[in-house]
Amino acid sequence: MASAKTLDEVKKQIAGYMQRPGASVTEKTTPMSKLKRPVDADYYYELNRRFDFWQVQLAGDDAAYYSTHMPQYMHQQLVMPDGPVAELERAIDPGLENLTFTEKDGSSTMPLKDFLVGPARKQAMMMAHHGRVVFEAYPGMNTNDIHLWMSSGKTTVSLVFTQLVAEGKVSVDEMSSKHVPQLQGTLWDEIPLWATATMCAGLDIEETPISMITPGSWINNFHNTFLGEYKTPYIEQLRTVSKHPSGEKPGGPATMRYSSGTTLVLQFICEAIEKKPFGTILQERVWSKVGFRFPAFLCLAPDGTGVGYGMFSTTPEDMLRYAMLFTPSWNKVAKEPIVSDKMMEVYHNTAKPEAYANSSEQGFATDWFGYAPPANGVQWDVVFDDGAMFKHGNNGQGIYVDPKRDFCAMGFGSAANTSGVDYAPGFMRAAAMRVAG
Repeated sequence: MASAKTLDEVKKQIAGYMQRPGASVTEKTTPMSKLKRPVDADYYYELNRRFDFWQVQLAGDDAAYYSTHMPQYMHQQLVMPDGPVAELERAIDPGLENLTFTEKDGSSTMPLKDFLVGPARKQAMMMAHHGRVVFEAYPGMNTNDIHLWMSSGKTTVSLVFTQLVAEGKVSVDEMSSKHVPQLQGTLWDEIPLWATATMCAGLDIEETPISMITPGSWINNFHNTFLGEYKTPYIEQLRTVSKHPSGEKPGGPATMRYSSGTTLVLQFICEAIEKKPFGTILQERVWSKVGFRFPAFLCLAPDGTGVGYGMFSTTPEDMLRYAMLFTPSWNKVAKEPIVSDKMMEVYHNTAKPEAYANSSEQGFATDWFGYAPPANGVQWDVVFDDGAMFKHGNNGQGIYVDPKRDFCAMGFGSAANTSGVDYAPGFMRAAAMRVAG
């Protein structure tokens, strides 16, 4: 049984982690432009000796390197493109670097150009309108470096799952265990897929600052699995979930409670239906049909499970190509439409404003955008009434898609979640409104 921790205890424990070599931010990676240069041999071997779960997550000096070099540290499945590269046309809007927007307290943010080189420790940001790049900046990485998507990678699982829903191979009204025999006879028998997809499953698997670092908690064990520090396979862990102590019922009335466990359930469903590992499905359904320049890298847990809920890497430009698939300019990068109108209906019709209201995730999003968005969707943190969607990732990753305005954006970063508000999502949305008039 995990022991309860107060917020002060959590802060103290995090502070203890931050005292470990490589966990804090020092002159080694300040300014972030230093990350564009190769590390020396001594530091390289230090990085290898110190690699573990918390060093990846803490956004310090070591994590800033790990985030762009994960294939050195974990087994990977390569997700290969097939065909000519879709070259992205540039139409840079110089005014975007001075962009600001209104925070929730009514004040104005700093200009985008200052935000990118401040405590947010952004490594890359790109934006596209009508399929042309209108903004790009690389404060802390080279253009052809790869970078972890963290939880922005959940959108790849969401995309494949939503394709299967649109094709009639699975229904969001079915129980979550229907297609995965290993989950039958567990609480997943009682949870409709729409509740799993929108993270309002009524289970005690939420990722909070306390639960994440409480040894023995379900989510702490879960996240320690991908590096082999917790030995029980993911599928077996999913059998051990328990109901949330609030007593809420799956889906309703239930609060949206963020958990990567729900993402992995969707991934196992995709694998059961397609009878292939997730990386292969993603390659066949997406990567082979888009003009990506490089392969994507999907980290594999020790049991071979693809860590589709976050341990996924590409270059900035390839992430922008991916984001473009959700816009009317998909044909600038793909051989055929990947995201259909029917899929977009699933994203929006599955959104549950009543579950999202007053959730922790809505609180984060209110900070990001300056006001409270109405709902979340199928593994997307935010689904706006105007059709735009956003997904955040730990330490400042992000992807924004806005079909109505034919706009999309991406961002990579290496900033601790305790370092302040990540305003990148708000800048993305403000930019979409500006360039679309």
